[in-house]
Amino acid sequence: MNEIIVINGQSVEFEVVNSGVFTTSLSVANVFNKRHSDILAQIREFPTDDFTERNFPLSEYTDSTGRKLPCYNLTRDGFSLLVMGFTGEKAYRWKIEFINAFNKMESLIKSGGVANEKFTEVLTALSQKSSEADEYKSKYYETLERENLLLRQKMQSATNYNRWLNDNERVEILRLYKEGLSQAQICRVVGRSENAVKKVIRGAL
Repeated sequence: MNEIIVINGQSVEFEVVNSGVFTTSLSVANVFNKRHSDILAQIREFPTDDFTERNFPLSEYTDSTGRKLPCYNLTRDGFSLLVMGFTGEKAYRWKIEFINAFNKMESLIKSGGVANEKFTEVLTALSQKSSEADEYKSKYYETLERENLLLRQKMQSATNYNRWLNDNERVEILRLYKEGLSQAQICRVVGRSENAVKKVIRGAL
């Protein structure tokens, strides 16, 4: 389920995946008036470990020109780590609003209301309008199917993370390494494990 919450005049999307609540690095950049490239660079400087893998999964978005660009999904813990150094009264207020939004979504999950809240509410209101209720139910199940597809795609992505590197990936890893990126940064860009990246680099030395 996705929920749009307005913070600092920006529409921020919160997504529920496997009972976890996520926002995006792009939303954080927009709300805090930061360059998204700077936010990406800050995240890529974090160590590659279990915490960052859980709380900063790599994703992508489509910009206004139709290009597919990288971004990161952020959990509440990931968001808290990222914005820890953002200071000032406005930044403080926006942090609180983000945290309140995370609290709201997590509360819905714990109460079992994320999947059924709007569905139940609308069906009750349309109890005397069966045709409208049927239309809403159809849209609801379409939404569930899209969410299941997204989950399957994320599971496939996790599988790809551990598969053997192909030649194109090896070339890309070496190119990034020659450009001066750290191993942790390369891991995040190519979406592969630290051990896999290390093997490619060591083999080329």
